[in-house]
Amino acid sequence: MYRLIETALKFGVLYLGVLVSPLSAQERVVSLDYCADQYTIALAERENIVAVSPAADSEYSYLASWSSGLAQIRPSGEAVLFSQPDLVVRQWGGGFGATAYLRRFSINIAQILSGSNLEIAAVNLRSIGVSLGESRKAQKLVKEMKDRLARIQAQLEPESEQPRAIYVTPGGITTGTGTFVHEVMSAAGVINIAADGGQRGWREINLEAIALDPPDLVIAAFFDLRAAQVNYWSTARHKFLRQIMEKTPTVLLPAAQLACSAWFLTDAVEAIHEAARKIKVSGGAIR
Repeated sequence: MYRLIETALKFGVLYLGVLVSPLSAQERVVSLDYCADQYTIALAERENIVAVSPAADSEYSYLASWSSGLAQIRPSGEAVLFSQPDLVVRQWGGGFGATAYLRRFSINIAQILSGSNLEIAAVNLRSIGVSLGESRKAQKLVKEMKDRLARIQAQLEPESEQPRAIYVTPGGITTGTGTFVHEVMSAAGVINIAADGGQRGWREINLEAIALDPPDLVIAAFFDLRAAQVNYWSTARHKFLRQIMEKTPTVLLPAAQLACSAWFLTDAVEAIHEAARKIKVSGGAIR
């Protein structure tokens, strides 16, 4: 699928079968959700950004500080139409029917794809870059991302020597195969215990499995969110798991690094890789 998308982009085609010409520097851009905000803020000329989503300066936004001074817009059809955009960038903002609704008014849509493969970040950068007329800027970010990932790849230990890790969220959820976070863990050079045990997708943390197979490393994400404090009944608050996190090397990843499948995933990969390297260097028990 990704290969077809990239082939289409060479001919100025926006995926999902919609023909869109690259924007000129004068056109007006609106983004409708915090993932769309990241691509818009990073690639569009600032003077062309009419508005970003209300979450552009939230804890989920990697480029929150860059959004300062930009107008915010509710992702409703009426608000978007009133802003008179030439291009709307969105992943989910505006809801299921937003794309069809806006196309009725001849508004171009740059749709950000979701995916569980790290390559989706490069695909999205290139496609949004084409839509904004900023392909050179997008390609520079793609190259930086791939170069950073390649440097880590060159340093990875053989799988048999990689530390075993468990991913933990405030809601008591972990991840198996088939997810973006699992791919981040693999790229960083750690074995995902849940995936190694046959789990797929998002799952509740299995405390018994952890007791039988303790991790060498805990990867904790989204604990910096204010909302993380209200998960009173979550497995993540269980005394046993809290003890595991206290006595096991733990890397805390900010929510903004993993909230979107975007190029800044490299920050998370590098942080996990560095934590894994320290375990190896310090002579920790590696199975």
